[in-house]
Amino acid sequence: MIRLLPPPKSDEDLFRETTMTFGEHLEELRKCLFRAIVGLAIGFVIGLFLGNHVVRLIQNPLEKALTEHYVKLSQKEVANRLTIMAKQGQETAYSAEGAGEFINSEQMLVDEYLISPRDVLVQVPGSLRRIRERQEECLKRLALIRDKLQQAADGAGRGKITDEERAYLLQLGPQFATHEKTEAAVRSATHEDASGGPVSPELRAALERLAQKDWETTVDGATWGVLAKAVGSVEASLRRSLDHLNSLIQSYGLMAEATGKSLGGQVDNREMIHVFAWRPAKDDSRVRAKSLSAHEAFSIYIKASLLVGAILSAPWVFLQIWSFVAAGLYRHERRFVYTFLPFSLALFFAGAVMAFLYVFEPVLTFLFQFNEWMGIQLEPRISDWLSFVLILPLGFGIGFQLPLVMLFLERIGIFTVKDYLSQWKMAILVIFVASAILTPPDPSSQLLMAIPLSLLYFGGLLLCKFFPRSRGGFSDGADTAASAG
Repeated sequence: MIRLLPPPKSDEDLFRETTMTFGEHLEELRKCLFRAIVGLAIGFVIGLFLGNHVVRLIQNPLEKALTEHYVKLSQKEVANRLTIMAKQGQETAYSAEGAGEFINSEQMLVDEYLISPRDVLVQVPGSLRRIRERQEECLKRLALIRDKLQQAADGAGRGKITDEERAYLLQLGPQFATHEKTEAAVRSATHEDASGGPVSPELRAALERLAQKDWETTVDGATWGVLAKAVGSVEASLRRSLDHLNSLIQSYGLMAEATGKSLGGQVDNREMIHVFAWRPAKDDSRVRAKSLSAHEAFSIYIKASLLVGAILSAPWVFLQIWSFVAAGLYRHERRFVYTFLPFSLALFFAGAVMAFLYVFEPVLTFLFQFNEWMGIQLEPRISDWLSFVLILPLGFGIGFQLPLVMLFLERIGIFTVKDYLSQWKMAILVIFVASAILTPPDPSSQLLMAIPLSLLYFGGLLLCKFFPRSRGGFSDGADTAASAG
């Protein structure tokens, strides 16, 4: 027969503040919740000033993963296309290996197009005609200015050049070359070396005088003569360039006319030329998250502010949670609360940082590869991404509390080290189920959470085993009283 002994005097002191009625529990819960909500609200207000920066910050992992995804996709597409072209006997400008290395090193994306040479042959003459029209207009203007400059140099009609013409000459000034370099414009039109020599000292001095505010009185006849000679040189170069343009227009026109007649004005797929269009990945719209509604940006801003508020107020909220737990504990058990609180915060932030730095990228890579395998074009929305960013770090932060929860439950006598050790298989199953709930619905994020939590479970078991229970605590006194007989 078991005989219950009265508790010793020391335990009576410990039991003095142990009991709380149900109403008192509710009142303590209300106070803790109110303080936690106030702290969260203050953090949210601070987050309103940082929400825009946070939205940009959380897009970095997504943009990085999208860039890597589309760069690899471009490498594969270019390699496949070049292989097909080589099998068909078509000439290519580079090899598949060289193109792939260029795409990876320069972070380039590529688009593929088919063009018809006739499109170029037809459009080039029109473009050259527009260039010729501008040059002819320039020639007319230069001829008028040259005549005025010559008259000023001869002493007749001095100062008749207008302010608009003066501004035009100053704008054209850097293009003036010495008389020996007048062929530079022609060489430029024929894609030859167009390096014109330096501006002559006389011409530079003439332009400097022309730029003065009192140019009408300071520019003398000799200066007008230098300017007239320079304008005449440019005018002669433009005339030679126009002759060359006219010959090009005639040649392209004849080729386009002959090609059009031979094909009867119809499009022939056999004449198509395959070309690649390159652009930097950072300039591609596909590597950025998208908003599909006008109000979505504001919603994202509010969510980001809430995220900042939750992070900033996390220490205060954790303190209120542990304060509520401590209110229902014996005095000697409350010291565990104040011991656990800093470790709890450290584990929470460690889990959140691990999710942000080491989990996002492999999870995104898996999801992008799955979309590619399914042949689905990826268009990530910023709202979906923010929800993903919000759920995953919070889930990891909460999950990383496991060792402390195990130690706390063991210290208050709910579980023992023997229980943890005998039920480890069931615990692993529960961890995997909880990981599936706390993470997005993909196996990669579930595994990336479940594996660390499984290791933390055994770490918590070792913590309970090698962190000895202090003597004279509540559990020891209760066990002694219950087993005495």
